[in-house]
Amino acid sequence: MAIRVFAIIMALVFVTFAVVQYNDPDPHIWIPIYLLPAILSLVMWRIKNNRPFLLLSILLVAALFYFAGAIYQWPAHWEGVALKNGMKTINIEEGRESLGLGIVFITLFIYWLVLHFRTPVKQ
Repeated sequence: MAIRVFAIIMALVFVTFAVVQYNDPDPHIWIPIYLLPAILSLVMWRIKNNRPFLLLSILLVAALFYFAGAIYQWPAHWEGVALKNGMKTINIEEGRESLGLGIVFITLFIYWLVLHFRTPVKQ
């Protein structure tokens, strides 16, 4: 039950992340990046099967790609992700992008762990 609540909350968070990317210089890249985990969160919310192999595979591969993206996007010099100052430097923008990708990675990895270690119910 807790994972279902977590999944619906994260789906809303990722949709919000996608919406705020509309004003970004490259929304065509970032909106799909945040919509994929929103969709996977909704799948986790609605899942009935105990350990679907396809979903486990998708979650693991996606989590690894988001982890690699978070590492790649890490800024050369960390200046934080201050919201009040806007994006004065490229390091702040890259810090925000890296943090967002890291949040996606952690969420997808939690989903994978929950499904991977879930005890199958006999039908």
